[in-house]
Amino acid sequence: MIRKAKDSDLEFVKLLVEELEEQKFELEIFKEIYFKNLVNNEVHYFVAEVNNEIVGFMSIFESMPLHHCHKLAEIQELIISVKHRGLSIGKEFIELATKLGQEKGWLQIELSSHMKRLKAHSFYMRNGFNRRHFKFVKMLK
Repeated sequence: MIRKAKDSDLEFVKLLVEELEEQKFELEIFKEIYFKNLVNNEVHYFVAEVNNEIVGFMSIFESMPLHHCHKLAEIQELIISVKHRGLSIGKEFIELATKLGQEKGWLQIELSSHMKRLKAHSFYMRNGFNRRHFKFVKMLK
């Protein structure tokens, strides 16, 4: 089952995002960002549950960039716990994002995926995404 994330999901979401990013985050900073985004109407947090256990997380951020002159969205995080992959949860997340985008009139849904995540790239392409851009990153810290 996929549902909107809520306050009480914080610790489970933090663990999933840490798994995705392969690093630990300071709880107080993570908590501040999580709660700020939960009440932002342009941010959508969803969790997936299996047997009342949170096993997946997806975040979507809406924006209206000048170079599109239209509202679009970006999936910024999408993670399914390792032991729950292969259950079509990721596909359900993408279907939910697509339906939400159609309801809200988004032009497109974008996402970035680290170059090393080849299985994720294949998954996204199987679910209707195309490679159209390069993302360049300049680290400042």
